[in-house]
Amino acid sequence: IFEHFLQKKLPNVKRYGLEGSEAIAVLLDQIIYEGAQQGIVDVVAGLSHRGRISLLGTLFGYPKDELLRKLRGGNEFPDGSPWTGDMVVDLAKPGTVRYDDLDTTVNVDVLWNACHLESGTPVGMGKSRIKDINIARTMKNKSHTIGDHVLAVSVHGDSSFAGQGVVAESLGMSGLAHFTNGGTVHVVNNNQIGYTTPASHTRTTRYASDIAKFADIPVIHVNGEHPEELARAAHLAVAYRQKFRKDIVIDVWTFRKRGHNEMDEPTFTQPAMYNAINKRVSTPAKFEEKLISSGHLTKDAANSVKLEWLASLNEAFASSDTCAAKEPVRAPRWRLLGSSTSYPVEKTTGVSIDTLYEVGVKSVAPGDSVKVHPRIERFHIKPRLRRLQDGHAVDWATAEALAFGTLLKEGYNVRLSGQDVGRGTFSQRHAMFVCQDSEKVYVPLNHMDADQSTQSSGQQQQQGKLEVVNSNLCEEAVVGFEYGVAVEDPFTLTIWEAQFGDFYNNSQTIIDGYIASGETKWGQQNGLVLLLPHGFDGGGPDHSSCRIERHLMLSNDPVDDHPVALPNIYVAYPSTPAQFFHLMRRQVKRNFRKPLIVAGPKTMLRLASATSLLSEMGPGTRFKPVLDDPTISDPRAVKRVMLVSGKLYYDLAKLKSEHPLGQHAAIVRVEELSPFPREELYSVLSQYTNASDFVWVQEEPRNSGAYAFAAPRVKRLLPVHAEMRYVGRSEHAATCSGVETQQAAEHAELTRCAFDGLRGLVADLVIDNISIQHDQHQSLDEPVASVISAEVSHRWSNRPIYASQSSDQ
Repeated sequence: IFEHFLQKKLPNVKRYGLEGSEAIAVLLDQIIYEGAQQGIVDVVAGLSHRGRISLLGTLFGYPKDELLRKLRGGNEFPDGSPWTGDMVVDLAKPGTVRYDDLDTTVNVDVLWNACHLESGTPVGMGKSRIKDINIARTMKNKSHTIGDHVLAVSVHGDSSFAGQGVVAESLGMSGLAHFTNGGTVHVVNNNQIGYTTPASHTRTTRYASDIAKFADIPVIHVNGEHPEELARAAHLAVAYRQKFRKDIVIDVWTFRKRGHNEMDEPTFTQPAMYNAINKRVSTPAKFEEKLISSGHLTKDAANSVKLEWLASLNEAFASSDTCAAKEPVRAPRWRLLGSSTSYPVEKTTGVSIDTLYEVGVKSVAPGDSVKVHPRIERFHIKPRLRRLQDGHAVDWATAEALAFGTLLKEGYNVRLSGQDVGRGTFSQRHAMFVCQDSEKVYVPLNHMDADQSTQSSGQQQQQGKLEVVNSNLCEEAVVGFEYGVAVEDPFTLTIWEAQFGDFYNNSQTIIDGYIASGETKWGQQNGLVLLLPHGFDGGGPDHSSCRIERHLMLSNDPVDDHPVALPNIYVAYPSTPAQFFHLMRRQVKRNFRKPLIVAGPKTMLRLASATSLLSEMGPGTRFKPVLDDPTISDPRAVKRVMLVSGKLYYDLAKLKSEHPLGQHAAIVRVEELSPFPREELYSVLSQYTNASDFVWVQEEPRNSGAYAFAAPRVKRLLPVHAEMRYVGRSEHAATCSGVETQQAAEHAELTRCAFDGLRGLVADLVIDNISIQHDQHQSLDEPVASVISAEVSHRWSNRPIYASQSSDQ
């Protein structure tokens, strides 16, 4: 009824209907029913394009008038909503399914899905796992097994299931300890054609589901024209899942009544197939006839149901023009947070020195029965304790442990995922110790308190858990999984770390379609952190760059206007351990969530000058988007201002300390690139009243890095007629050279160029002030800074953009 109605009323709308595969609705309903009998209270449903509209409107309770409003070109969100919406075949809204005979209502969380086929599979896995864990925590269920309360169901097309690599990645990690969700029921809507490609050209295997065999996942093949058989398949699939807590596949052989969409002509490419299809009676019609002939249904009762449905659809169609779409109901945890529509007043994220010291010591405390590797004892544990006990500045790994540990003490959870994250790519982290005798894994931060609780406001507060996830060797599915965790639980600091920053690009689909645009399209916040080690240190073209420029291209931070709303993503390239500490804590201490891309350290991990005192993480401190040059004593003496991000600062700072005119150059660090810190940067730059040369210095090629993003934004902050020059590598197709000596020579050249011409600028500064100071008979032998006149016209007066605004906001 529903499909026929839509075809009659909206024949020119591409809805990717379920005609020919209608019994899929029976299968999904029976899967949920079987789950409800087994104690399932929530279902996370990932739907394919095909049939999504039918399933939403018939099975999952999407309001019919709102659905028709969307099909007729309207918005799925209320008028005036900041969310831009998505294609109708990516539509989603939480729903419920009621079973009166069980006296049970099951919540159904239909996933928003980016259009890239199968990318939602790992998202559903991550979301269902953390949802199940949180339900068990709420119920204080100590005998909980993953999958007790939440069931994931994923609907696929036959060609995409066989052809998309993310399917194999997802199936491959489905049984891993930190990725299992208790088993996903996969439903393959096998209509034996992929767009216009026949099955013989879409795979080399006999069945579309054969990809599941490599992961030892059983497959049930069933004829989609027999609804009773689909119900039996559902019973078997859920029983298997509940017994073994593993994935299972139901391969439903069906057909596609129309073309790839309702505007296609399928006989262009499959004339014989569609000659057979057009002669077939629809599955609902055949099943209705079977029920009537067997005496289970009367013709009048069948007609009554049809007329009732048709009346409700006509009523919904009539009201769809004027109906007001409603915002999706937010999950309980997300209701504790606010919106992210306006710039926040950033709160401090510092912690008491005593707590920092305590966490630092306990972060390297092995358990009594754990025999630590002697090199870890010598080069990791003892140096950390020595620095803490002597009050010296701490390194990057220590600051990270302090961030994680203090959040755990406050009740937050931390999930750190990626390849080699336990040890760290560069053997710097050692968040877990592996016993040299038994290979038992011990995570010190999970044992900070013997009773696993701390006192907070006079009440016991349960310590959070650090989940250290050494992932399998894939990126797209793992990042999709972590995105699912992040959108489900805003109070878990969810982090994915690439082994090298370059490796993120295998997950570009998830970054583009979900992380960067999910909130804009769907109003779905997420606080996922991507840690991407970045730096040109001889690693070659595929181990040096996290492609900062690509992430900045995804930012909707405006070029020309002062932003009112926060951009979609945060991108940072911090240069000190303290800055990184504050970034991690800020991510979950805010009352909203935004994804954070961090160009992480490589050589800075062990750079002696890249350290921070505990006081920089103490009470009253917070992340600073811009760091001024700490060596400048008189800003009026500065003629050149260098803008830089990340580790290059330390190379420039060393050269500046050795340069005879170094006091006339200021090196300003832009630590946060999106949102671009206009106010903070203006506050720093405008104090250099005599600066006439502004330079962006980067180690990346000119067509890479942050220059293209930063240049037009910095330009609007500078005095009229002032320009910002570029110093760095020239345009390059590859990230960098793979020849270490060439890369070193390029680096030496660009850092040297950063100081070229400084002597001439200083001479100009002196000459400009001679006439002003002439009457005062100042000696030219005096230091240059002393001949800077306070009467020199303030060239920033034409840029009073932030004159009345506080830089602390």
